[in-house]
Amino acid sequence: MAALADAPQPGWSVAMADFEYVEHPAEFLTELVALLLLDDPVARLLKQATRAPGALARWVAVVSPELAFSRPEIGELKVRLGKALPSTAAWPELTEELLALMSKREGSLLIIIDEFPMMIGNFIQRDRDSAIHFLKWFRAQRQRLPGHIRFLLGGSVNIEPVLEGLGVVALLNDLERFHLQPMEREKSIRFVREVLAGEGCEAEEDAIITITDAIGTGVHFFLQVLLSECISEARRRNTTLTADQVRSAYEQRVLGPFSRGRFSHYQSRLKSNYGPLEQPARIVLGHLAETESATLQELRQVLVIASFADVPASDVVARLESDFYVTVQRGAVSFSSRFLRDWWRLNAPAVVSLR
Repeated sequence: MAALADAPQPGWSVAMADFEYVEHPAEFLTELVALLLLDDPVARLLKQATRAPGALARWVAVVSPELAFSRPEIGELKVRLGKALPSTAAWPELTEELLALMSKREGSLLIIIDEFPMMIGNFIQRDRDSAIHFLKWFRAQRQRLPGHIRFLLGGSVNIEPVLEGLGVVALLNDLERFHLQPMEREKSIRFVREVLAGEGCEAEEDAIITITDAIGTGVHFFLQVLLSECISEARRRNTTLTADQVRSAYEQRVLGPFSRGRFSHYQSRLKSNYGPLEQPARIVLGHLAETESATLQELRQVLVIASFADVPASDVVARLESDFYVTVQRGAVSFSSRFLRDWWRLNAPAVVSLR
């Protein structure tokens, strides 16, 4: 998504923002308006709209008669928009006016809403019925937009299991899914080598292999976390990076207390997103951290021992798999990466084990 924003496709402009902390549809509106006011063609259309009657024009005109903003000012802009909003209940009317206005924009515009699932999760926690209403409304708006205005909804968690539990997963059925897959091992090795070279960090070949194998998956973020620590260590020592230095950085800096908070969302999102499946999910992950892999039958037994006999292990595993905690291959369930398993074993010990 960042690459699309940095280098849009020919004929396209890109507007991108993180909506993770948006908690109400009215806040979604103010975030969207603030983002689009940074797009010159949309800002010009809004400026023209302030000369005509309409709720959107009256609202936006309160913010600034010039409608000229730069990205450093966007925080102040959001505050001013929020204070000027006539009513939180006005968000559907105002947003529909905004989208209708955007349809008149010359040139193609891609609007990237990052962490859309987290935002919807916030809506559900606040008011389930209001969240469902928003999803129905937003689906209808997407289908009305012309082809040169498109939304890309990104997220690090999967909202579909939550919506499936509410019986409204169909409200996303107009979207095309695109799942980012980890890089294969050879590509991961090449990625590590090129990052080190780009940072001017000399490294032994064994060190490059050790970085790749320590993480155990081709997820860019995990590799970059270890790479950052390794590069810092090599620069501090002013030496060529060695495999021993990589192992030390992995165990002490990536897995140690220093990074506990960096990856704490892997635990906290269970509490916020899993509802009654939170504890069963923790039990399953704790067991897999200790045993490396297990069959569904073994996990059923673990849940029985933990007094969750009424929770189907298959449901827990399916949910964890959809959120990329685990993978299932040939009937064996295991963590999706060696790194995540190592971190979980050290920072979220097993609740129960068959051992």
